[in-house]
Amino acid sequence: MSLTRRIFLRNGALALVGTTAMPAFLTRAAFGAVAPGTNNKRLVVIFQRGAADGLNIVVPHGEPQYYAMRPSINIPRKSVIDLDGFFGLHPAMASFQPLWQQRHLAIVHAAGSPDPTRSHFDAQDFMESGTPGVKITDDGWLNRSLRTMPQPAQASAFRAIALGPSLPRILSGSEPAVAMNNINDFSVGGRGPKLLPSRRRSKPCTIIPPMLCCTAPAKKLLMQ
Repeated sequence: MSLTRRIFLRNGALALVGTTAMPAFLTRAAFGAVAPGTNNKRLVVIFQRGAADGLNIVVPHGEPQYYAMRPSINIPRKSVIDLDGFFGLHPAMASFQPLWQQRHLAIVHAAGSPDPTRSHFDAQDFMESGTPGVKITDDGWLNRSLRTMPQPAQASAFRAIALGPSLPRILSGSEPAVAMNNINDFSVGGRGPKLLPSRRRSKPCTIIPPMLCCTAPAKKLLMQ
């Protein structure tokens, strides 16, 4: 089953619920999202569509049955990065140990969908829609969450941004959201790719690359 990894920014610190290896640009974005002395929070959700083996990511090395039932695929106890004497991290995740020691890392283990489906695709859809067992849900749970949050004084299509070639199911819905295949390809105010001489304009313009995908509300806001 595909798993969702959530990253919460709280009081300027990074608190992770779940675990994943983060690219450097995401780490910089997460730590830089909150200015000191402000209450401006960000939520980063990483959806691993290829799934992940939770018992080999956060290893119950203090449980003898783990090694008895996984004789060929366990993480050797001597390689596990201990957290609390019972659980530990896969050795490839050593960079997360300092976050744990600083109390910036929290792990929710053995969590999943209550729906008993054995379909990978149904399970993935339920995880993104947030309605296990219901296949007719039109929107994703993250898009619905935007509706419950305080609305900004000025509407913006950039309250929710996905990095990828298309808008994920989790962000589909009535609230504005955009997807960027490469954040470096997008700019506002004419600071992105140069226009051809015949198309240059006297005023700054908004450049929307071909791989920018939006919900209908977002498209309306971007065209204003």
